[in-house]
Amino acid sequence: MLPDVRIETKRLILRPFGVQDLGEVLAVMEAGDREALPPGAPADADEVGGWLEDAVHRLHRDGGGIHLAISEKETGAHVGGISLFRTDWEVGATEVGYGVRRERRSFGYATEALQALTEWVLTRSGIQRVELRANTDNLPSAWVAQKAGYTREGTLRRALREEDGLHDLAIYSRLSAL
Repeated sequence: MLPDVRIETKRLILRPFGVQDLGEVLAVMEAGDREALPPGAPADADEVGGWLEDAVHRLHRDGGGIHLAISEKETGAHVGGISLFRTDWEVGATEVGYGVRRERRSFGYATEALQALTEWVLTRSGIQRVELRANTDNLPSAWVAQKAGYTREGTLRRALREEDGLHDLAIYSRLSAL
């Protein structure tokens, strides 16, 4: 299982979501910015409190990963979320995904958070491989992966269904020094 995580960078704090995030999560939902929340976040505002108390932590309790809030260090404002999931402890591999609020994009926050979490997980957890999958049409995500030191390994063709149809997924990874 991943140990508890709290990572500070120059501008950001990455930490587990908690009940103290209720107002920020509701604001994200109201703004229609759901991609800045982890998968499984409730669609109903009345369910957010219970989700923050329990459900958002299930992945971590079960040993499969962790969902972290990304906040600005200076203001405490919610920037987005970043998660480790599909963790395979036998292989020592996990997948990372992230989302940043629309008004916080283009400031390098996604890259900063991705670099910090990747360094942490590759040096402190027993994980030797972190994988990132991005829709090949999502050029900003590709740039973030590359700026964070990920190597593109290939493409999974027609591996993702979105509202407008099937899309290809680019696979990126970073490996620990063995």
